[in-house]
Amino acid sequence: MLIDLLISKHQLKLQQCTAQYQQQQQLRLTYLWLLGQRAKQFLGSTPGLTLSFMAGILMQRRHSQLVKTARRLGGLHWLRHIL
Repeated sequence: MLIDLLISKHQLKLQQCTAQYQQQQQLRLTYLWLLGQRAKQFLGSTPGLTLSFMAGILMQRRHSQLVKTARRLGGLHWLRHIL
């Protein structure tokens, strides 16, 4: 009798935890979908297209000495702001 009561309590707690986990997963998936939609919207906007274009140019020229120097200087610039 006592064992049945304990088992039923644990099963109820397990069901509650499972339901909570499923709700959290659904919320997480919804958040990821919304984030993806916002990213698509940004990439379709003028600033997003500009950044995408610039990133493409830099990737094509990533072995250029000028681009390497600019990246180093940019890194030092951000490092100065952090410190």
